[in-house]
Amino acid sequence: MKKYISIILFYLLTVTLITSCDYLDKEPDDMLTQEMVFNSAENTKQWLADLYNLVPDPLWGYFSYDYGYYMMSDEAQMASSLGQFGWSDLMNVQQGSWNPTKLVPKKDLWAETYQKVRASLIFIENVKVLADQRQTEELVERYKNEARFLMAYYYSRMLEVYGPFPLVKSLSDATASVSDLKMARTPYDEIVSYLDNELLELSKVLPSTYDDVNIGRPTSGMCLAVRARMLMFAASPLFNGNPDYADVVNKDGTHLFNSVYDSNKWKKAADAAKLVIDLPEYELYKEYNNDGTIDALMSCMNVHLTSVSENKEIIFPFPGKTSYYYEYHLLPRGSGWAGCISATQNVVDAFFMKNGLSIDDAGSGYSETGYSASDSYYDTKYKWGDAGQTEGLVTKAGTFNMYVNREARFYANIRFSGQYCSFDDTGRDLNFMNGGEDGKPSHDSPVAGYQINKALNPSCRSSVSFPYKPGIIIRLAEMYLDYAEALNEYDPDNSDISFYVDKVRERAGLPGLKDNLSQSEMRVAIQKERRVEYAFEAGMRYMDIRRWKIAETVFQTPASGMNTTANSKAGYFVRTNIQTRVFTKKMYLWPIYQNYLDNNEKLVQNKYW
Repeated sequence: MKKYISIILFYLLTVTLITSCDYLDKEPDDMLTQEMVFNSAENTKQWLADLYNLVPDPLWGYFSYDYGYYMMSDEAQMASSLGQFGWSDLMNVQQGSWNPTKLVPKKDLWAETYQKVRASLIFIENVKVLADQRQTEELVERYKNEARFLMAYYYSRMLEVYGPFPLVKSLSDATASVSDLKMARTPYDEIVSYLDNELLELSKVLPSTYDDVNIGRPTSGMCLAVRARMLMFAASPLFNGNPDYADVVNKDGTHLFNSVYDSNKWKKAADAAKLVIDLPEYELYKEYNNDGTIDALMSCMNVHLTSVSENKEIIFPFPGKTSYYYEYHLLPRGSGWAGCISATQNVVDAFFMKNGLSIDDAGSGYSETGYSASDSYYDTKYKWGDAGQTEGLVTKAGTFNMYVNREARFYANIRFSGQYCSFDDTGRDLNFMNGGEDGKPSHDSPVAGYQINKALNPSCRSSVSFPYKPGIIIRLAEMYLDYAEALNEYDPDNSDISFYVDKVRERAGLPGLKDNLSQSEMRVAIQKERRVEYAFEAGMRYMDIRRWKIAETVFQTPASGMNTTANSKAGYFVRTNIQTRVFTKKMYLWPIYQNYLDNNEKLVQNKYW
């Protein structure tokens, strides 16, 4: 694995005459340099390695202003004073200030996708057998299929945020720059059909697994998982018979969206997810107590910390090392970090109680007044509840009752004031109050009073090497919940629906869903489960509220948290609104950058922009 990561990072950081990025700015007839590249097995590998560098870092890339998925959902918030450090555009989006003349987020997914597509097509056309350099016919075929997968994956990401785009499939259509692209947008269903067939075909020819040296290269399972995710989007309300887009046409009158609802799209999505579920290579990650019961807390925490070779839940791993900026921005200031990204009260409230009920359900036992009278122990090997590393201790006496008796995923995802801090050796508790080690007045503090714990090793220390963790782009739990959701939409009486949701809940230490839920009740239950299982992960919340067409409703609830301006418990542990976000109908799809519209007279803008 280290060998493969080093290859990727080396070619991302080194500027040479033979990288494909150089060719993106050259004329197509500049073949001499290309000949030099493809006559060398080593140079060919360098070109292929560069094709991977649009695969997003699923941790920092999605949090940061590169893509900003978390800041554009209701999961996370930063202090307004951080605008000077590159966050201002995302802050403007939170207030509804977004227009086609501004690239928000900063990562230009539209342009960079076409750059990679062109580089991939050049690669596919020119890579060849070099027998004397051990570049065999079999290896060449695999290289070509890797490039095809990357094209399909990058296109699927475009489809999620922009909807239809000009589908470039051949080198004759792949111009030297985005500004030269003179194609109209391809209808949404046509793109889905193309990618569906491409990914299905690739799944039959790519390997099912690789050794540790090649982690991150596409497998058959990765192809099928990307396909399943794409088909879930295609079946969802945003793209399946959405009347808002019925009049969106190219300049020649071609309709870009199908405005007729098709229930069969849900069946196709369900079948696609089940195809992944049935693969023998994958299973939910679980850890066990000595008595053989599931250790829910360690399972939910370590699924994000265990190496790819030991974690069979990971389907699509990031082919590199995730950025240390993730740790830097999410860990507490008092332990030597910045600690400036905050989880919101909105997502804190979404986590279930230990008994499996939502906090507002009768009998949940939830309270947000007072403090616990005793320590709380769970059946777990977790040992980061106090400085003495007492096994099983989850919350100490004196913890604000809002945080007591919550489900395992709550503690795997959320850090709160008064909780033991494992990120230094002082034996202290986290203090997010005004004047506390980790709180205001510094902007290097969580504005809502919560920090994010997901994919962070509790033994991390500032200024030293971080313990290894994988970057996870797709894992099996998503396929379980996709399958259940899609089944519920077209076959709501199918027993597989609750079966697969309950598998995810069981791993989290929760009882199964209630019996005999109606279709609408099950829909709500699945949406709640997705929100919790995929909090702060894969940009899932942002993608879900868009594809379900509920974002406008979601943002009617202000982003809130604790009162971080207070310097006492009585003042701090009070719900406080931080920001009323703005989400308008146009924001379900991103705007196409105005420069690209100006340079391509065939291109039409997304509706409402």
